[in-house]
Parts: sequence; C-alpha cells; structure tokens
Amino acid sequence: MPVPNSGIPREWVDAAREEIKENKAPSAAGRRVWELSGGILRCGSCGYNMALHSVTAPRAKGMHFYYRCRKRGQNGIEACPQRKNPRAGEIEPQVWGLVSGLLKEPEPLKVGLEEMIEAERKGKRGDPDEEAKVWVERIAEVGQERRGYLRLAAKGHMSDDELDEALVELVDTREAAERELQALRSRQEVIEQLERDKDTLLDSYARMTPEALDTLTPEERHHVYKMLRLAVEVAPDGALDVSGGLGDSFVPENQHKHISLAKRI
Repeated sequence: MPVPNSGIPREWVDAAREEIKENKAPSAAGRRVWELSGGILRCGSCGYNMALHSVTAPRAKGMHFYYRCRKRGQNGIEACPQRKNPRAGEIEPQVWGLVSGLLKEPEPLKVGLEEMIEAERKGKRGDPDEEAKVWVERIAEVGQERRGYLRLAAKGHMSDDELDEALVELVDTREAAERELQALRSRQEVIEQLERDKDTLLDSYARMTPEALDTLTPEERHHVYKMLRLAVEVAPDGALDVSGGLGDSFVPENQHKHISLAKRI
C-alpha cells in the first residue's frame, strides 16, 4: 500500500525489492521444514524450483514426501521432461552428508569462504569507496548546475523552453548517478553479508562436534545451505548436481582427498 510522504526515497524501496526478489522461505508442509525447499533444489531440465509433493501411502501407512518440478506440477507433464521425483527422506541426508563433511573440516572451509568473498570483491569495478565519492560529487554538481540555470533564467538569459530542457537533462543525470551509487552500496552489502555468514559458519557450526552437527534441525540445515549459497539440481537421470559459493573445489592441507561443492551425488 503506498504511503504518502513516507520519507523513504523510491529508489531505496526498488533496490530493497531487487535485493530480496529471489529469497524464498523454506516450505513447512507436513509440520516440518523441508530443508531443500525455498529455491535450493531445482529441476535440472527446466530450471524451476522443486516443490514438495505429498502422497498418501496405501494401507494407512502415512504420507510419503517427494520433491517435484514446480513447472511440471502446475502445468502438466508436457511442460517439463523431468520425470524424477526424488524422495525427501533420501536426498536430504545425502546433501547434508556432503555439506556437514565440509563443516567438519574447518581449515579448508575457511579457505573456500575467503576465496568466495575475494571473488565477489574482484567482481567490483575498481575501488568502491573512490567510485562512490565520484558519484556523490556528481550529484552535488547537478545541484549547483540547477541553481545556475535558475539564476540565468531569472536574469532573462534563458528562455522557458531552454530552462525546461536543461532541468530535464539534469534530472536524468542525477537519477543515473543515484542508481550507480545505490548499486555500489548494494554490492558492498553483499560482501558484508558474506563476511557475517563466514564468521557464523566458522565460529558456530564448524566448531560443533560431529555428533552435534548431525543433530541439527532441518531449519538449521536450510540456514547453513543459504549461507553457503548452495544450489542442488536434479538431473534427468535422478542424480544430484550440487554446487555452491565455494567454487569448484578446495583441498585440505593435511589430506589428499578431494573436497568439493561442485559434485554429483
């Protein structure tokens, strides 16, 4: 609902909506949180989310829960060729087994998280502080130019049409500068969130005993997946392709085995 004179610039609202548009809450169907819901599990055939689907078991043995392609479920079997509906009780432990293995080896996990953050930083164009300073100065210049045009018009050195054209151009320039400045702030917020997630993963979850990790609730596991930017795709053959923000792979210094968040289960 629009709120007149709320004091919040429209561009801030638009930027906030853009930031959270991909966020999805985990499903709580069946009185529990389904840890791979909320956009983590996707169909490898069409890219749509895999949504929870329940089936009543014969002979009153309760409910069976599956993940099914949302597009196929909503629009029919012709909408997507994905025929695999993996059982939640089978694939959730497989994914957690991979991720908990990372948490149980904190040193390589730390390296992977730092590489993920550094890659995000390198994605920026130059020094963000210096770039922000340039755009702030440009916005200030627009204000000075506007005042200058108004003085010229007041003295009769500009016609009304010329003034209108000049002011429209300044508005466009200011809006472009504000968009760039907001984009810089948004990218910086992403890095700050990654830093916070890294600290949480290393200071909280990675310090748990293996036994404690194995007793995390589905909601807690879902939270870990979100911090790791985990993505799981169900391939047409039913295999799970798991990837995440840690990149292709990293190897512990004291071990030779390969640890990766880019795996097929």
